[in-house]
Amino acid sequence: MFTTTLARRLLRSAAVSAILLAGFSASAQAAGANAQIHGNGFSASVIKVVSENGTSWTKIEESALGLPVTINIGMPGYPILNYKVRQLGQPDGQYLANVSPDRRHDDQINLSTTYYGSTNYLTAAERQAIIASCNAKLGEGKGIRESHHTFGGAGVELIASFITPSKDVGPLPSGGLGEPHRSTANVTMPVKCEGKHGAADDVAAKEPNFGVKGIHLRFATSAGYPTRPNPATRCQMAEAKVRLETSKAGGVKFRLWTKVGNEPTQSQFVEAWSKFVGPGKYEATFSKTFSVDKSTAVQAMAEDLTNPIGQSTGWKMVNVNCTGAGGGGLSGTPGTANPDGLPQANPRTPTRVVPGVAIGTKVAPVPTRTAPQLPPRFGQIKTAPVPMAHAVAAKERFYPSKPHVN
Repeated sequence: MFTTTLARRLLRSAAVSAILLAGFSASAQAAGANAQIHGNGFSASVIKVVSENGTSWTKIEESALGLPVTINIGMPGYPILNYKVRQLGQPDGQYLANVSPDRRHDDQINLSTTYYGSTNYLTAAERQAIIASCNAKLGEGKGIRESHHTFGGAGVELIASFITPSKDVGPLPSGGLGEPHRSTANVTMPVKCEGKHGAADDVAAKEPNFGVKGIHLRFATSAGYPTRPNPATRCQMAEAKVRLETSKAGGVKFRLWTKVGNEPTQSQFVEAWSKFVGPGKYEATFSKTFSVDKSTAVQAMAEDLTNPIGQSTGWKMVNVNCTGAGGGGLSGTPGTANPDGLPQANPRTPTRVVPGVAIGTKVAPVPTRTAPQLPPRFGQIKTAPVPMAHAVAAKERFYPSKPHVN
């Protein structure tokens, strides 16, 4: 009895050990599986991005994509059942490659090749990143008006399945390793951001001798305070006027940079048409108005983008003033005739100049003239004027009194 029980226990322990050993062996074999895909340098294909609105890049053109990759698949003793390669954005069930090698011999694959996908299979994230890399070039050179080059990426995936050797009789083993092994990679793609040409580019192309001779910028401020950003404040307005001189009539383009106070610098791409303004003179003009809510310094600069080597006006500045409780000071604040605070000399009494008399000669003062008396108002008693002494003497001199005879 004891012998029978012991034998049963030994058999049970051996079975458990065999199961554990088999599980450990399978895990080790699965861990040894290898299926890797990597990008192999730059693609020979170029992704082209175009502008639909003339202000930014918005669309990737449809085209084939060469995807150079290296593939390494292998697991000693485990033949490769199948491997597939796909672009990450491809629909389910579609592949760039779908291969089932010879099960008798292929347990290792190492290759470098180029698969051909499409821009249609770029993922949404890949498209967004490529277009964003183009729009990052808007502030460089002529912006949207010229082509730029950058890089993007296209993702690929490798899916590999292995079969497990078994004790089945026959030339082909059976079994499997469960879920397929997956690996992903990114292929570097050159990107061309196609420039969007406008009317100015067409004129310059048709007329090779067309060009910008000079570019100028000046500020003007309003004489009064026409704007009222709030009830307590009145402010001036400023206008930046850009003027370009050209060799003949045609389109011009330039970039206007502006900065208002401590705000960030802004830029604006401008196209204008130069026209005849006088004999041998052709000009294009553009104006931009600035409104402020407090006394502020406004700066601007214009740079020509028409000529191959553009000109610039340099930075110009103007102070735009406000008045009132909410502006640059209180309304009615008394000013000063000496804003610089410099010492002033005592004012001198003006010298009276008499014609025909040398300066510095003392001249008798001119007697004060007596205003004639006004006629009496209604109800007022008129009295005879009192004669002056010198007036009586003069009368006796020229009109002697007659002797009085009784």
